[in-house]
Amino acid sequence: MKGVNGVRAALGLAVVGLLVGMSTTLLAQQKPRTLVKGDTAKGVFIGAWLKNAPESGKALDGRPVVLEFWSTWCKPCIAAFPHINELADAFSDRIQFVSISPESRRTVEPFLEKHDMHTAVAVDTEQGTTHKVFGVWVIPRTFVLSPDGVVLWTGHPTRLTKEMLEAFAAGR
Repeated sequence: MKGVNGVRAALGLAVVGLLVGMSTTLLAQQKPRTLVKGDTAKGVFIGAWLKNAPESGKALDGRPVVLEFWSTWCKPCIAAFPHINELADAFSDRIQFVSISPESRRTVEPFLEKHDMHTAVAVDTEQGTTHKVFGVWVIPRTFVLSPDGVVLWTGHPTRLTKEMLEAFAAGR
């Protein structure tokens, strides 16, 4: 009798392990890998520019880009605005700053009337293309890109420093 129960328990554990493995695989298939330093982005896709659009109309306009992913409901994102504004004020002549939200234009525009953002502000495509390309599932998240779209740095926006941006602007 003990042998039968042991076999049942082992079979039960094997089935649970198989189900966990399958669900982990399915989840991995649904979420693309987040880009890391050294990866090349397949592009930055803008649904609409809402504020401070670059003259070229392109996020990647031949200079480094600070790409900040945020949302109107995200308190840590809003708390990072003063820091990003300070960096944008200091470096916007050498580095393009883009803040991109996955939300609709109707959601973001009223928010911009109440919150001061010195960056170019955009909404992603309706399909969330840029969020998918970069593998952004947690916000706030910031990427620094070279002029040709290579990820130079990624992390929480408040960890991005003036010293780091000096080096990126100088091509180091």
